[in-house]
Amino acid sequence: MIAKKIGDTLYRRAYGRVRNGAQLAELARDPHPVGQRLSDAVAAVLANSFEPAERAAFDRVEELRASLQASRDEIGVLDYGAGESTETRSAEEMARGRSVTTTVGAICRNASKPPRWARLLFSIVREVKPQRCVELGTSLGLSAAYQASALQLNGSGRLDTLEGAPEVAERARAHLAGLSLPAEVTTGRFQDTLPPLLEHGSPIDYAFVDGHHDHDATLAYFEQLMPWLNDDAILVFDDVAWSPGMAAAWRRIREDERVGVAVDLFKVGVCAVRTTGGGGHPTYRIALD
Repeated sequence: MIAKKIGDTLYRRAYGRVRNGAQLAELARDPHPVGQRLSDAVAAVLANSFEPAERAAFDRVEELRASLQASRDEIGVLDYGAGESTETRSAEEMARGRSVTTTVGAICRNASKPPRWARLLFSIVREVKPQRCVELGTSLGLSAAYQASALQLNGSGRLDTLEGAPEVAERARAHLAGLSLPAEVTTGRFQDTLPPLLEHGSPIDYAFVDGHHDHDATLAYFEQLMPWLNDDAILVFDDVAWSPGMAAAWRRIREDERVGVAVDLFKVGVCAVRTTGGGGHPTYRIALD
């Protein structure tokens, strides 16, 4: 029985590698201008293929993560999100926010992107080389640190990251400043802070949507971002399998005719907008875990 289980596991892993390889190859051949770059970004994470300077950047952020995870400092959080996946907060409740007291360590363990997924964000930014980037959902700033580190290694670009909880935003601001990264934290509800951010400045090349795991809100952010996106801009949506509502929202987004190519990584969804034409487009499914 044990031998059979081991054999089944090895078979699934081998099959997964073959399937991933086929999907990556097809993505690389996609006619969309960023297909090859997205394929290269995902492949780098799967193969753990990074340059020494990139690994040094990871080490700096992971050193910060370790210290945050060990922290017992209490911190107040004003949560404007959807709560747990089993909750059904109304739009009014999410707009008001819910105040809770927790620890820095708990936030880091529960809300920050794990290293492998953070490296995905880093790798996409490295490959696509965006100039103006936006993140919705800063938390303690670890995912922002990965993305801003990629911009720094690229030699240009800036990240604006939005966080609803004032005390958490202040911590993130200090963390990013301590790492000397090109990122700025804006505090407040997304519905208040995102419009002026979009209206002032150049078009958006890259956006990471996190922090508000709600069907209607996710679709609203997609629509809100679309008019302000540059040609071939990349949108990354976190936790697309977190709830039935999030799965439905991601399905709507990846099937939208304004999307030119979509990559479903099961937990995270990535898409690039279409510059011309309309109609159908493929969705590439790749298991990152």
